[in-house]
Order: sequence, then structure tokens, then C-alpha cells
Amino acid sequence: MPELTEFQKKRLENIKRNNDLLKKLHLSGVASQIKHEAGVSEKSRAPAKKKQKTTNSRATKSASPTLPTRRSRRLRGESADDTKGIPNLNDNQLLKMGSSDGQDKNFIDTIKEKPVIGDVKLSDLIKDEDEDALLEKFKRFNNGNFSSGDFFEEIRKRQGDVVGMDEFDLDLYDVFQPNEIKLTYERISATYFHPAVEKKLIIAGDTSGTVGFWNVRDEPLGDSEEDRMVEPDITRVKLFTKNVGRIDCFPVNTSKILLTSYDGSIRSVHLNNLQSEEVLTLKNEYDDSLGISDCQFSYENPHVLFLTTLGGEFTTFDTRVKKSEYKLRRLADKKIGSMAINPLRPYEIATGSLDRTLKIWDTRNLLEKPEWSQYEDYPSHEIVSTYDSRLSVSAVSYSPTDGTLVCNGYDDTIRLFDVKSRNHLSAELEPKLTIQHNCQTGRWTSILKARFKPNKNVFAIANMKRAIDIYNSEGQQLAHLPTATVPAVISWHPLQNWIAGGNSSGKIFLFTDDSRAIKQENE
Repeated sequence: MPELTEFQKKRLENIKRNNDLLKKLHLSGVASQIKHEAGVSEKSRAPAKKKQKTTNSRATKSASPTLPTRRSRRLRGESADDTKGIPNLNDNQLLKMGSSDGQDKNFIDTIKEKPVIGDVKLSDLIKDEDEDALLEKFKRFNNGNFSSGDFFEEIRKRQGDVVGMDEFDLDLYDVFQPNEIKLTYERISATYFHPAVEKKLIIAGDTSGTVGFWNVRDEPLGDSEEDRMVEPDITRVKLFTKNVGRIDCFPVNTSKILLTSYDGSIRSVHLNNLQSEEVLTLKNEYDDSLGISDCQFSYENPHVLFLTTLGGEFTTFDTRVKKSEYKLRRLADKKIGSMAINPLRPYEIATGSLDRTLKIWDTRNLLEKPEWSQYEDYPSHEIVSTYDSRLSVSAVSYSPTDGTLVCNGYDDTIRLFDVKSRNHLSAELEPKLTIQHNCQTGRWTSILKARFKPNKNVFAIANMKRAIDIYNSEGQQLAHLPTATVPAVISWHPLQNWIAGGNSSGKIFLFTDDSRAIKQENE
């Protein structure tokens, strides 16, 4: 028998590894079972003969139709959640059973794509990290920065309207290069800058449902061999099955992180004990999950969450109540991509939708059957003002103090509206200023969204020419921060002049004013 080549040896090793993995998952024989249920013979088939050309225009039809080898659980009379024969393991655990280099990821994804259900420990989902080490890593963010426990009050104390022209001339973080800071595996869909000021924590979520936590290292690396081996301190965990839609912290407890997803689920993560709780799974009356597109905590009651869906619905619920009840309202017939609460009148919200409108709503008033909607499933709230855009509206955001509302969309514009008082609102909104801005992200880049800084009247938006642009509420550009790729998904630090942007490959660009602060301290 001739000696096997290296390629043949490697192939046999891969076959053995996959067979061992199937045994661990109790999936041996599944292929045979599927063929048996489908009525497909197990006999080996003769190799197909090459088709010969024929002058007959009609192809000969087979006497018996070919049966499909795959059938849905519904057609077999089984529940969609029936996982008989498959152990209740998460994706991270499954990957640990495969190869160390993660080459089995695609193989695992075809076997099982299940959401995390109920309350879990992150240490149970991340098997390659020690629980004590994880707890030590995140304990510094355990609500130690705001003794009042009220994040909104802390924001108000630090609000300031005076913005200098050089205040946002920020420096790119350079301890690690951006291509080394990979928070997630797929395209980033949400970012969040934790409000801690002594130590930076950036959280990002991607289109596959993975969430990454980056403990930012501020100390420069040395020249020693040990320092050259240091990598960014990033912890990743898969908590959802679809896009992470929004990340925030609970206003009364900044060590508790809120995460929402397009799969309809809302989860919390406690940084003090790394427990992840299932807060809510949003569903309609038919028990179908409603993807959550955006959310924000109420200014009037920091325990109440306002949220919008991919289907155009809106609701509020109390996060303190387990299995909290909610009543759905319809605000659009298409996806609501963005929602914001007016800090000057907390009962008003603005929405930007795929139906090409920006609308301002009064949540105090209810309409049973709105004339504008083609649906009759849910009532709506009263429309205060509307702006009709040429194309879809991607984002809406309010300035913290001066009553400016910004929106941007696929018509390649940023529009600023004066909504300081009710007197400034008419049935049809008119922008006070329009800025031309390329918002054509295409398929592979996340949608660009303008975001006001929580404590200053300045907003930022990514630039398709690979940069972050910063403007004040009068439309004056304050900064143009260049990057290597498009930092599409941006997030402000709520108190410091720090900003982060995530790109389509899961990497982060971080800009800070740290060097200026160090220089002032030395002076």
C-alpha cells in the first residue's frame, strides 16, 4: 500500500475530528434518519452519465418525482423548538468541542442556531476565561463613579453649552492599532461608551448577535518582549441570534448594561457579577418575535424603557417588573430605524422611518384608528409634526439643552430643526439648516446615524470618506477625524470628549483628548 501524502493524512484527521464532534453532539446517524423519513434509498447510486445532445426540444420527465432530502419540523408535525437528541449547549461551548482554530464554525452554525434563554452567567458562555479573572476585570465598573446612583442627574450637572473650536481636535488612540482592536467577529451594528471616567470600557455588538467588551489600556506599551506580546483586553460572548440593535446602561445603576436585538430579545449584563438576565422578549398577539430597532430610557422615570420595532411598532415597559406587560402602538407601517425622546418635553418622541418620514409624537394622547395607517392592529399616538423626506430617514437625535433635532437619511443630507418650544412646531416641519453629507452606505456598511453628545450641543456622524465629522447644533463643523475605514457606528462618552466608531469588520476607532489633558497637568 503506497504511503499517504500529507494532504491525505490531513484529510483523514479532519474526518476523524468531525466524526468525534458528531458523537459528542449525539448527531451520529442523523443523515440516515433524514433520508429514511424522506423515503430516499440508502443504496449507492451509479455515477451520473454525461448528458447527450438531442434534437428533441422536450426533456424526458422522470416517472416518479424526486423526494426532497430535507423536510421542515412543521411538515413533520413537530415543534420548531424541538431539539430532541441535541444537548442544550451554546455556540461558544460547541466551538470548544471542535478545532482550536475555530475552523468548525460554519459546520456548527449549520447544526444549531439557538438563542440564549433565561438567566445565565457569562463565565458559563466563555469557557476559555476564568470566572474570577472576569470578575476582577469588570469590578472597576461596578457603579463606583456615580455615588448618587442617578446617571441623568450627573449628566445634567456636567452639561455645558460653550464649545470651543479646538475642543474636539481629538487624537486617535495609538496604544494598539485599529486593525488589532477587533471587538466582534462580524459587522458592528451597535456601540456604547460606558460612562466610567477613571477607566474606559467600550461595548460593541455585531450582526450575528455577538457582544464584545473592550477594557481600554491607557498605559503605553514598553519595548520588552513581554509588552510586545500584549493584546487588547477584549471579552466576546454571543447572546443573540441577530443584530444587536442598541446598547445602553441602566440610568440608576451604571454597572448594569442593557442590550437589545433584532431577534426581539432584551437582556441585561451585570458587570459586578457577570450575570446576564432575560429582561423581555417582545412578541405580538400571534406570538411572533418583534425585532427591536431602537430604545431609550425615559427622562421622567429612569426605570421605564421606550422602544421601537422593525415593523413600525412602539411600546413602553417598566424594567423593574419581571414579565412586564406592554401595549403595542403603531407609529409607522414600515421599519422605525431610530427613535429619540425630547429632553425638554419628555412626553414627546421623534421617529425616523423607512416610510421616508420624520415624525414627532405626543405619547400622552392615544388614537384608536389612525387614518394614515393601512393596518388596524394597534392604536397610535398623536402626531405633532411631520417632515417628509425624499428617501428613508435613518436617524433622529435631540440636543441636550437648546431644542435642536437632527436627522439624516439616504437623501444624502443632515437636517437640523428648531423644536425648542411648541410654538416652533407646526404640522409640517421645516429644517433650519441642511448640510450635504454622503449617507450611501450600501450593503456592507452599517447605516450612518447622527448622534448628539449627551452633555453638549454637538453631534457626530461617520463620513463615507473614512472619518468622523463633528458639528455643533448650529451646523458649524468642529472636527474631521480621519480613519482607515468607515467608522459607521459611533458612540460618545457621555461626560468626556471621547468618541468611538465601529466598522464593518468588527474593529473600533477610538478618539480622545487624553494627550491634551496630560499636557495641561504637566503645565
